[in-house]
Amino acid sequence: MFREISRRVRYKSLRVMQSKGYFRSLWYPRYEFQMFPRQLCFLGSCIDQVKDVDGAIVEIGCAYGLTTTFLYEYMIESGFKRDYVCIDTFDGFTEEDISLESDRGNKSSWLRKMFKGNHERWFKESLQRRSITDVEVIKSDISELDPAKLPKKIAFCLIDVDLYRPVKSALSKVYPRLSQGGIIVVDDCWSKSSPMFIDAIADAYQGALQAYREFTAEHGFPEQLVATKLAVINRVS
Repeated sequence: MFREISRRVRYKSLRVMQSKGYFRSLWYPRYEFQMFPRQLCFLGSCIDQVKDVDGAIVEIGCAYGLTTTFLYEYMIESGFKRDYVCIDTFDGFTEEDISLESDRGNKSSWLRKMFKGNHERWFKESLQRRSITDVEVIKSDISELDPAKLPKKIAFCLIDVDLYRPVKSALSKVYPRLSQGGIIVVDDCWSKSSPMFIDAIADAYQGALQAYREFTAEHGFPEQLVATKLAVINRVS
């Protein structure tokens, strides 16, 4: 009898707390993506464009797997399948990257805190919750990664590593493997083409844009800045 009364009291208390909205954070949706909707749409359009291009889908800098899940499921819903490779330190920015950014005027204190609460196993578990089990995950700093560990052919690559050194390294290692018709997109190349422009973040991550501009200038490629903070390289030959 006592157990039944206790159970009813707990149930009633739970219902009262629920009715007052104390648990609303558990079921009310929150926008967790670190990209704006138009940027996600643009990435989806890139997946559409490489449907018939030979090579893998590569993501360099994948954090907690939100964009990975979006792109992978977009690919599957588009009716084709490619090898999908994710590369990340899963331990935040490296000391080498932070030191270089400090020399460039960025405050190192906040960089040391970014993306620290992460783990390769947690990333894989996040994908598994969506029944994604065939993504190849490489735990590595892209600047130190042996290029031979990258797919021989790449159809699409999202580079989302924020800072100058890893962006420049990623571009130099990915582009030689990019198939004709392939696309590279670099995140955090902020341009003032949208009211969503955020000055403080743009200043903090201006190393990504510098690395992109240096690479395109070195190779004679045109700059393509789209959707507020994305930069694009297309391989046409």
